[in-house]
Amino acid sequence: MFTFLRLAIHCAGLLPLLWLGYVLNYGDISLIFGADPIKELIHFLGLTALYLFTALFSLRIINRLYGKGRLLALHKTLGLWGLFWLSLHILSYLALELAFDYHLFLSEIIKRPYLVAGMLGFLFFLLPATSSIPILRRKLAKNWFILHQLSNLAIVLAIIHYYWSTKGIALQPLIFLVFAFMVLAWKFFSNQIIAYKNKTRQF
Repeated sequence: MFTFLRLAIHCAGLLPLLWLGYVLNYGDISLIFGADPIKELIHFLGLTALYLFTALFSLRIINRLYGKGRLLALHKTLGLWGLFWLSLHILSYLALELAFDYHLFLSEIIKRPYLVAGMLGFLFFLLPATSSIPILRRKLAKNWFILHQLSNLAIVLAIIHYYWSTKGIALQPLIFLVFAFMVLAWKFFSNQIIAYKNKTRQF
């Protein structure tokens, strides 16, 4: 079962990339991505990253609730795939939308709140991932766990970025917003929830 789940995660990370490569080389881009294919391509990359990070945090909650400690080993795999797609999202925006104009990139971030939220989310995902390198983890010692708590803020910021970028009320962004509130609630009340769950099991 564990091997199957690991394989499923790799498929979830790789298959959209293979599909995208096929579409860009052999498909009708405007038919797939609409009248503004560059914008929709950038959104597709970011949304794929968000799906993977949502799966990561869901796995984290399931692990705490049901004591499936072995599932925690899948955490790193999901996180790396999510970070890969998030990096593609940012690089595609920089390359396709701004033609690698770094000054414009910085000015756009400064004046657009949804981009500020997105970049902060990216940094708060990147720092814990980088700190997981063994030599850095040893140097950080107890501070490693504190640094990893930034990922809770990162998923909330990423969802806010997505919600603001849609510029309208739609079902999917609202579902992600509900998930962001769940992550925050779990962060602050997980011990109480687990204690209540264990108490109800005794009856």
